[in-house]
Amino acid sequence: MSSKDPYQYIIVEHQYSHKFKVTVLRAEHVTKGAIGDLLDTPDPYIELFISSAPESRRRTRHINNDVNPKWNESYEFILDPNQENILEITLMDANYVMDETLGSTTFPISCETIRIGQTKEVPFLIGKVTKVFLEMTLEVCSSTDLRFSMALCDKEKMFRQKRKERVMLGIKNLLRMEKGRCLPSSERDVPVVAVLGSGGGFRAMVGFSGVMKALYESGVLDCVTYVAGLSGSTWYMSTLYSHPDFPTKGPQEINQELMKSVSSNPLFLLRPQNIKRYIEALWKKKACGQPVTFTDIFGMLIGETLIHDRMDFKMSHMQDKINEGQSPLPLFTCLHVKPDVSELMFADWVEFSPYEIGMAKYGTFMPPDMFGSKFFMGTVVTKYEENPLHFLMGIWGSAFSILFNRVLGVSSSDNSGSTMEEELENIKPQHIVGDDGLDGDEEPRKAGTENLEVEEEYQKNAQASWVQRMFTAMISDSTLFNTREGRAGKVHNFMLGLNLNTTLAYSPFRDLMYQNSVEEEQSVVTDPDEFDRIYEPLDVKSKKIHVVDSGLTFNLPYPLILRPQRGVDLIISFDFSARPSDSSPPFKEILLAEKWAKMNKLPFPKIDPKVFDREGLKECYVFKPKKGYKNCPTVIHFVLANINFRNFKAPGVPRETQKEKEYGEFDIFDDPESPYSTFNFRYSNQAFKQLHDLMEFNTLNNIDVIKEAIIDSIKFRKENPSCCSVSLNDIEDRKYFNKDPHSKLHT
Repeated sequence: MSSKDPYQYIIVEHQYSHKFKVTVLRAEHVTKGAIGDLLDTPDPYIELFISSAPESRRRTRHINNDVNPKWNESYEFILDPNQENILEITLMDANYVMDETLGSTTFPISCETIRIGQTKEVPFLIGKVTKVFLEMTLEVCSSTDLRFSMALCDKEKMFRQKRKERVMLGIKNLLRMEKGRCLPSSERDVPVVAVLGSGGGFRAMVGFSGVMKALYESGVLDCVTYVAGLSGSTWYMSTLYSHPDFPTKGPQEINQELMKSVSSNPLFLLRPQNIKRYIEALWKKKACGQPVTFTDIFGMLIGETLIHDRMDFKMSHMQDKINEGQSPLPLFTCLHVKPDVSELMFADWVEFSPYEIGMAKYGTFMPPDMFGSKFFMGTVVTKYEENPLHFLMGIWGSAFSILFNRVLGVSSSDNSGSTMEEELENIKPQHIVGDDGLDGDEEPRKAGTENLEVEEEYQKNAQASWVQRMFTAMISDSTLFNTREGRAGKVHNFMLGLNLNTTLAYSPFRDLMYQNSVEEEQSVVTDPDEFDRIYEPLDVKSKKIHVVDSGLTFNLPYPLILRPQRGVDLIISFDFSARPSDSSPPFKEILLAEKWAKMNKLPFPKIDPKVFDREGLKECYVFKPKKGYKNCPTVIHFVLANINFRNFKAPGVPRETQKEKEYGEFDIFDDPESPYSTFNFRYSNQAFKQLHDLMEFNTLNNIDVIKEAIIDSIKFRKENPSCCSVSLNDIEDRKYFNKDPHSKLHT
């Protein structure tokens, strides 16, 4: 690994926020007025409110029967210095029935009223005689909880270095050459290989399980640096990487456990006792201030099906599987979408790894345990517990949350023959991100707060009422099966209040690295609306963002692997997407990926769909970059097709008995009774084994193709020792240069 990472010198601009600290010290001569004081001694407390702050309201405890109370309670607010920030101070009297306002005043917060770094005690007069004393400090948030950078994080860089050593040995074992010019002679010659899995529900998950078994047992997986998944493939990756015995135990045994997990009807998970348990878990999440949508419930159902014995597993726990480079780095994805724009026109790709979650488009990332927390201007305002893996699985595969009626086999006759892709095309974005009864921002309660028992009873009743309403909604056919409202996942907007840099996109050097001609770029244009608004920024004023299945735009996770920082030489892609028939051309999704890459000025080999006319349906196709085309990966595109498996039970081993021949004789898409529908969430052992063994066979049957591509990648690296065509001079010339590589931010 080069000691110079050009991306670490790039400035991702970001404006610092201010941290406003307030300590409510005491009050003197609290009064309810002459008559009020005769009737009752006040029970005072203070409310602080800054409308421009994300956590805008704070209050002290109330002190019984005290006209000179002392609180000494401290609070922090994160503020945008470019906005007008007004502190409202309200003196309240706690009562059993309704709290009473005794008076209020305001204080403008700015560098003129309180100097940066200064601690200042300020008395405030409320009414004619009452004084409230506050101690205030204003600081610059010189460090943030988000990472602003175009570079990979340090943990991923360390992983790559350790993995490279293992890949070098893996290539030697795979090619079975102790010495020779086909082997990497140094770490610089070691290619970066990535494996991709598409969406496609349980069909993709089961197919990918066969693929990973083949790659693991053949030794190819030892040569792989990244495994990236989308939707259904992420479910298999989650099952694999969360397993306590992986990678010591290989996919073979884990796949056997998976086969048992998917053999049951998913409807049993919707028994009333289970639903009540799910909803009570959601109440706990909602009560602490996090958004809740139907995707949370769907994630629980997927988790109970696939990882039922490890429902507390977190994404960050996967670090133990990769920290020593012992396994490829898993990458997962979803989309951020806007309510009023089609996902095919606008979507920001969100990437998830055990080390970081974020959006490469903006150079903004966070540790996994912060995803879902409440941010403002890059600083955590409210930190929540890390979301369990099953919640993320629900987001990554949320297309099935949207079409949940089809998953359960509850569907009207007019769409029973349509594919998932056809149904999703008819869904309007505002339908899936619309108002959702599960997630409502409630006004703060204004009833009396003096009696703690009454307050606790109120909270208990509120929980019981919410749980009952949700339980009724869940078991009601009309609500659960026939609506798509609120089916998108929802999280707090971690880029709230930021001033986004939209000029860097995926790489600031794209015109240096991008070598396609205008004719090539025009040749990939199909529907002019596709990706029409991908250059638009995220709404930094929205408090929450909607996240959905990435398959709603295209069904392969290429954006994760095409980041130039990862420098991938070879992509082995497995596409399990639905097709009209087994004999249909299998290039729809990869053509969309090609167009997306071209629009983002990222190197991608030319995808020639006419190869289907020339060569017919094959198990895999190889797309190589043009000669002299630097920084462009080779793509091996595997498709879901039963061709040679019909006649061979293993590569080169023909089927002989009638039983063996019957086992291999099945269609994927042509058979109307096929168990491999995108909507099928129950697989018999026979159906699982056939699909699993088919994709294992297809992978092993083309191991020589993979080996040849790895050898070509090694040769290319040897002939081009400096694969990175970007120099520090290029950065400095473009005014992106940050002379301190340890400084992540620039204002």
